[in-house]
Amino acid sequence: MSTGAAPVVAAVRVAGDTHVGKVRTANEDSMIVDPPRGLYVVLDGMGGANAGDVASQLARDTIRDFVTQKRLTMEPKVLLEAAIQAACAAVWSAGQLNREQHGMGTTVVACLVIDPRRAVVGHVGDSRAYLLRAGRLQMLTRDHTIVEDLVVRGLLSPEEGERHPYKNVLSRNLGAKADTKVDILEVELQPGDRLMLCSDGLYGYASAEGIQYLLGSGDAPEHVARDLIDLALRGGGGDNVSTIVIESPANASSTEVVQTSGASVWWQRRNRFVQVAKERGLTQNPICRGLKPDDALDLIALSLCQAIFHDLEKSTGVNVWTFAQNLASGWFERNGDWAALRGLMDILGMTARTVVDEVRTIEPQLGFLLDVAVSRALVVAELALGGLLAERLRQVDGNLIQLHSSMQETIDAVVDDTEPRFIDQATIPFLHPDRPVTSSGVSAEIGSAIEKTLTIARARTAPRAELVKQILTALEAIALDGTGNFSSSVLAARELYGMRSTDEAGIVPLFDAFDQARIITAASVHQITASESVRASVLRGISAAHQRLVGAMTGLVLEAVAPVSENLRKAQTITQGLREQVARAESKRADLEKKFATSIDQSLPWEKRGTTEW
Repeated sequence: MSTGAAPVVAAVRVAGDTHVGKVRTANEDSMIVDPPRGLYVVLDGMGGANAGDVASQLARDTIRDFVTQKRLTMEPKVLLEAAIQAACAAVWSAGQLNREQHGMGTTVVACLVIDPRRAVVGHVGDSRAYLLRAGRLQMLTRDHTIVEDLVVRGLLSPEEGERHPYKNVLSRNLGAKADTKVDILEVELQPGDRLMLCSDGLYGYASAEGIQYLLGSGDAPEHVARDLIDLALRGGGGDNVSTIVIESPANASSTEVVQTSGASVWWQRRNRFVQVAKERGLTQNPICRGLKPDDALDLIALSLCQAIFHDLEKSTGVNVWTFAQNLASGWFERNGDWAALRGLMDILGMTARTVVDEVRTIEPQLGFLLDVAVSRALVVAELALGGLLAERLRQVDGNLIQLHSSMQETIDAVVDDTEPRFIDQATIPFLHPDRPVTSSGVSAEIGSAIEKTLTIARARTAPRAELVKQILTALEAIALDGTGNFSSSVLAARELYGMRSTDEAGIVPLFDAFDQARIITAASVHQITASESVRASVLRGISAAHQRLVGAMTGLVLEAVAPVSENLRKAQTITQGLREQVARAESKRADLEKKFATSIDQSLPWEKRGTTEW
């Protein structure tokens, strides 16, 4: 008998959660979250009145006990498969002994974490295991259902399988027989990978896109597990839902380095920051007039240094934004001019860069990361000033409009009616449908990458999904449109809409195809050979094209259903009038009954009780 080492799970973060759902009265799911042994299991019991909960709990206890007793004497893959087979035998035996439990069963998906870089996954049934790596979600397991077997054999297309009425009928489970076939997979984990185990109550009611977003959110596993269940509940919650999130320890990211070492080093140089600001003439700026030099340095230079420190710690920009807005607001309230504020911000910016450059000479790598983070903070300050200036421009614009309007009556007497009139509208630029969305277009490199991505996406699309392919072709044309305006989106939307009914059968497939196109495209971006920055640009370009196309299509749909909506409003108005008439008639009848009905003595025989006189 071979000997294996005990699973080492230090630094692996894990959390699990389960919920009965919105429809079921009992939770037939069971779980194991056992960090000391590296054992994580989700089981989904079957049988309803035939004790599905008993099956899942019996299998759970059997797997846990088997792994506890044998984990030091068996290799991990052999250990996990043997534990699942033992659970199958236990559930089958219990069903044979008890007539009320005959036919009960359970699915299982189990993970044995060997160390932070290796794990073994085993499963039977339709509970699943997913892997999130570099933002991409992939399913590690294949459902053991009759329909999925037909899809694998090529007898059904994936789309037909999704719509098949028997898609949830299992071809394997624990308890149908004394033993079963267990699928075992060994996974090599990379830093930052996330494994997720779940019952069908999650993926059956939550979209793959939503699952991918939550797993990649960066939140702690306990929050992700809870949010995944909330996602399934918002999607209907028609089944018990359970999920376990396992996170492999990640290498320290640049953000974490800045939050810790970068912020500390920056704050240690606060005195140097104040000194450089003084040397560059901050105290001579008009904004500091009336303040003692030391007070000016504390109120302005040290305050900005502290704001940057807090934003570095929390990877936010709120403190720098608040500093810039307060500084500018106070100066403008004193009728200060823009030149003085601009000069002060330039002094502060050069001071920050001087301090960062000094850090780079001592610690180049940390200095580089700090340079990027501090530069971002200074951009936030500029954005805050820009927002404040835009608001002041709107106020001036409004004052000009009011001034002109007050003079209009006097001028009307001498102005020819054919001349253009002043438009009572602010002149701050706004987005107009014919205004270009981008002015620079896309580079040849990005354009080529977009074409490759959408070519891969079309190749990955099911043969019968013609509408999805049409959408992908339209996205390519829009994303590569040099003008960047909405005309190409509207034309493509009209082509896709074609002749279509305005009911659910006509509209729903259209927007379902949009969702499929978005998911396929997001996955295809990772298949092209390009740098991360190019992939990010491609994803942004295609996402913007998708938004414009969906927006144009939504406009067409609203235009198409407008007559129906108008008829519905008219029908509602007529119905409301009829209801009011019925209410008045009911009230009148009640008054008549009260006025003319005779009282009846209930103690008299029926034939002598009298009649109602009208």
